[in-house]
Amino acid sequence: MRGMAVLLVAILLCAPVASACETEAANALLGKFPSPTGISPDKDESIREAVRLASIGQETARYMLWRVLMGEIFTELEIAQEIDRSMVDNGSNQEWKSFDTIVASGENGAIPHGDPENNGAGPKIVEIGDVVVVDLGARVNDWVSDVTRSYVVGPTTNETIIEVYMAVYDAQNLTFPVIEAGTPAWLPDDIARTHIEDQGYGENFIHSLGHGFGVCVHEPPLLSRGADDPLFGLSYNEQPLAVWDAITIEPGIYLDGWFGVRIEDDFLVNQEGHEFLTAELPRDLDWFMIEEGDYEALEWHNENGKGNQDNSRAEVLPSPLNGLESILLLTLVAAALGRKRDELSNVVHE
Repeated sequence: MRGMAVLLVAILLCAPVASACETEAANALLGKFPSPTGISPDKDESIREAVRLASIGQETARYMLWRVLMGEIFTELEIAQEIDRSMVDNGSNQEWKSFDTIVASGENGAIPHGDPENNGAGPKIVEIGDVVVVDLGARVNDWVSDVTRSYVVGPTTNETIIEVYMAVYDAQNLTFPVIEAGTPAWLPDDIARTHIEDQGYGENFIHSLGHGFGVCVHEPPLLSRGADDPLFGLSYNEQPLAVWDAITIEPGIYLDGWFGVRIEDDFLVNQEGHEFLTAELPRDLDWFMIEEGDYEALEWHNENGKGNQDNSRAEVLPSPLNGLESILLLTLVAAALGRKRDELSNVVHE
């Protein structure tokens, strides 16, 4: 077992991935983090638990934002600290974080990783009416999760905010049927990006659709249709998805100086297609809009300080594609493959 763990770390170290990932793997191998026997081989189950803890973190975030709506005053950093506490109290590794929790409100949300001078969560006071991007992850047995939800503090009728949220939500849904072994890593990005472009926000989707994760929060493959569009040093968009991959799907739209929206979910690619790890964490429009009646004071927390595990508001998973949706998806895939074929042809003739 130790040999398998050491081999895994060796693979991580030898692969030309982001320098941050190399550093994390090297430190684990050297025993600088709580991994005395090397990286744990219990990957999938550890990731499932890390996702569960991340869901508690998101529930805590939403509850803290509800408290803002009810008149309490919190900075982005204070909300991030409460999120971190909730995940650590429930079992996330306190000494080796997945990454710094991002709480990006208002105009800070238009920056994909939030306040750049304060690691994503700074002194800005979160206000009623803010759209807030919350990006967080937990770590269990060396393996991480990476989950993002966006919220608006108080219901809104603003057409742009609602339109942007639904554009991101629908773009994400369109990619789910192609998350399976053998799918080129660039294809889901192309599908989501084409939809967002059709909605008029193409220039506001300013990062790749997603990435692999595992011991490090950013690992191959890179889900991007552009080889010149790296994410944290990754450039693996040509390789197909494989049965051992854990990946994120995280489309986003960012309106500079106003707000941003990102929805990020975690998946395990497997022989049957994929396992939607964050399926029970709501992401619909009702979850996005925080309203006064959503929580009964402090009763949301149980005696152990854990997040509410009542999934009565959990989103109903999308039903199988109907005929029209299937035609739309096939059209998008065919168009994407056609564009890729033309690009390769141009390269050959050059």
